[in-house]
Amino acid sequence: MAEFLPSSNPPAASQAQFFARVPSTNWEQIPLCGTGGFLWVWFKPPAVPNGFIIRIPNEMFAASQAQADVGLACLTMRRLLGEIGIDPTIVSLWYQYGAPREGRAGTSPAFDQKISPPPAGADPQVVVMIDVPAVTELPFGQPPRSGVASVTSLTKVFDEMEADWYAVLLLEKQLLLARKQLTNALGRLAALDRDLSPEERLHGDRQDRSDWQEVRRLLKDAATKLSRYVKEHDVGETSAAGKKNWFSEVFQKFVVPRQPFDGLLALHREFEAYRKRLQILLQNMQLSNTNVAQEAERKAQQLLFRIGSRARSAQHKTTGWTAHRWLTHKQRDQM
Repeated sequence: MAEFLPSSNPPAASQAQFFARVPSTNWEQIPLCGTGGFLWVWFKPPAVPNGFIIRIPNEMFAASQAQADVGLACLTMRRLLGEIGIDPTIVSLWYQYGAPREGRAGTSPAFDQKISPPPAGADPQVVVMIDVPAVTELPFGQPPRSGVASVTSLTKVFDEMEADWYAVLLLEKQLLLARKQLTNALGRLAALDRDLSPEERLHGDRQDRSDWQEVRRLLKDAATKLSRYVKEHDVGETSAAGKKNWFSEVFQKFVVPRQPFDGLLALHREFEAYRKRLQILLQNMQLSNTNVAQEAERKAQQLLFRIGSRARSAQHKTTGWTAHRWLTHKQRDQM
């Protein structure tokens, strides 16, 4: 169970209680009042030493929706923090299914937005980062480095870089899944991008043939866009050809041991920009699959079905053996 006092405590007290807490050794069960359910929480895991991770069981989303339907409080970040015993004012930022949310000293409107179930392929965890308590004195022999005002700002910068890197690792998994989806879509587009068969050309009219040329153009354009994003994933930011290895080396060399150096703030901006570029790439890959590829597939399948229906109708007329005429023929033979 969580070892915190109610979230109405002053921020400093809530902050001190959190950092005095012993890290979890396993997932802890936190009751969610009013629902009869619970949350899973892991305090100070190795990947997030200055925060915690929340897992929301699927049945809690259904319970939250039932409460919202009768006008009760739904599942929000502010409510979850209250159940855990964390004051929202000490939350610096959190990652909801891999997407960052800023705390803004508890004033962010995202605290009161309803939490929906994680989308397919997204990381189901909510990662919360806590503000580090202020340090009034510098350790002896460790003066602030260039561009960094104090140990407090140093700690915050390193925490944010660590959070960005943790988000990057989650995004890389989501990007791999998105790449697989694009590859499958490319295979379907290639199978549809073909000449009409002799039978389809025979039974399709001039408008059908013109429409099919337009559909093939859409299929080619969609395949080009998908291929571009697959290539960007393979040889761009997320690959060894990009800066992935460099970021990994810098993280292990400076961020993990909390080693200050000149240019730290510039590197902090680099980590943040890298995370944002991966988020944009993931969004582009997902949108190209759902909006571009699926739309081209839908139009191609609709046109082929229309031409195929005409071919089947013409075949029935040629043979003359409709279901009604076949039954009449069999009854006449039995007489």
